[in-house]
Parts: sequence; structure tokens; C-alpha cells
Amino acid sequence: MSLVMKNSSFLGSAYQNRPSYWIYFTLIALIIGLGIYSTWKINDAQFIAPIVAGTVVWLMLLRAMRSSSLRWRNWTGVLQFAVSWLVFPLFKAIQLAMPRSADANLLAMDRGLFGVGVPELLLGWERVWLSELMSLCYFSFYFIILIPVVVYAFRRYDPAGRGFFYGLMLMYLFGFIGYLLVPAAGPYAAFPEVFPYPPQGGWMTGLMTGLVARGGTGMDVFPSLHCGISLFVLGYLVMQRHYGSALLLSPLVAGVILATLYLRYHYGIDLLAGALLAVLVLGWLRSSGFASRKNPIRMK
Repeated sequence: MSLVMKNSSFLGSAYQNRPSYWIYFTLIALIIGLGIYSTWKINDAQFIAPIVAGTVVWLMLLRAMRSSSLRWRNWTGVLQFAVSWLVFPLFKAIQLAMPRSADANLLAMDRGLFGVGVPELLLGWERVWLSELMSLCYFSFYFIILIPVVVYAFRRYDPAGRGFFYGLMLMYLFGFIGYLLVPAAGPYAAFPEVFPYPPQGGWMTGLMTGLVARGGTGMDVFPSLHCGISLFVLGYLVMQRHYGSALLLSPLVAGVILATLYLRYHYGIDLLAGALLAVLVLGWLRSSGFASRKNPIRMK
């Protein structure tokens, strides 16, 4: 075994041995378990597919985390991201089976902090063209996250790739904990008398409204991962000194954050929590050396 391979093996095992990996792994198991119980309770077959797919990838993740093979271990971050997306629909089953709502508390916190619910401040902004622009920005979140996921999947052997996926795992870890502890549907769903929905718009607004209706879970508001993950991706690009890409991405990230409020999907406190989470994760990556650009880990 070469020296590079030895160093790679050591670094790979060091990442996987961190307690946060196993906390995240256990959290996903809890979500799957609650999803299974909730699906049985409400007798809704639509959640069987995410249960099966999530369980399969969860088992693959276990294989990667426990493996002595560097090839398997280097897929850990990609599998963590995949299982996060696959189990996300189960939050809807959990909310349907065990309905709870913190929306009133979140709106009260907004009004206590800002004097008025932050989404209320934007009600007077409503214009058809602005609704279309905000809907497009909100939709772009999927590209903000998926493009770097694909890029860093090809760089999964490098510390930069490992750091990206480790940070993304932390974002989902604390985000999902927030969903379970502070379940909320958002202003548009909880207070339709205050936040008329959808805003006047055109084709793009209608498309986004339909996607949210199908994909919303009723408990995925606090913290705002649209805000948090967008800022995490932007901050990670800066950390990796990809200043040109970060500059190009900045207006889109700002648009996503503004869109969460304009479209009545989030409270201001959600955005503060998401932004704080991104700052803390980026700070941890920087201080712990996860995001180092040196010593790429390659298979030999």
C-alpha cells in the first residue's frame, strides 16, 4: 500500500468516525421509522416508495460508513445527500398522522422581533412580473444545490469534496431536527386570511404553486433550508476561493431568500435560523480543516 493510500485511508476513517455522522444516521433511521408508522396509521400508499427508496439508500450509507474500502467510504457524502432527499416526503406522512403546528409561535416571534411579521411587509409589493421573478428564483434553489452536489461528487476523494458533503450533512441534520421539534407549514398555509395565496402571477408562479402543493410537508419551515443551504453553498465557494462563481451566484441567492418571504412560504425568524446555521457550519468547517484545498485524496 502506497503512502498516499495510507494517508487516504486514515483521512477517510477520521471523517466517518466523527459522532455527527452516526447522529445523522440515527436521525434518518428515526424519520424512516416515524414514516413507516405514519403511513400505516393514515393508510396512504403514496409514502411507500420513499420509505423503500430511503431505506435502501440508508443501508447503503451504513455499508459505506462501516466499510474498510476507501472506494465505499468516499461515497458517504453523496449517499447522505441522497437519503436526505428521499426521506423528505415522509415529513408529510408524519404531519398527517401526528398533526402539530408552531406557526402561531413563529409569527408571534416575527412580530415581537420586527414589530410585524416579515412576510406581511412584502404584501404591498405584489406585482405579476415580480411574482414571476420570485417564483423563478425560488425554483432555482434546486440548481443551486444540485450543481455543486454533482461537481463535488466527482471530487469526493478530495478534502474539498469531503468538506462540502460534511457541511451539507450538518445542514440537513440540524434542519431536520428543527422540522421535528418546531413543525410549521408557513404563513401561506397557516394564515390564509392574512397572507392571500398564491400571489398574482403567471405561468411560473402557477408552476411553483403546484410544485409546493405536491412537495410541501406541513412541517418544513423552521429553519429555512432554502435560505441556509443557499448561503452555505455561496459561503463554501468563497471558502474555496471560487470568487467568480460566488459573485455570479450572489444575486440568485439573494433572490431565493427574498422569494421565501414574498411567496409567503417562510417567516423572518426561519431565515434568521437558516442563516445562523449556515454561518455556524461554515465556521466549523473552516476551523476544523474540513475545507482544506490541500492534500487531495486519490485512489492509487
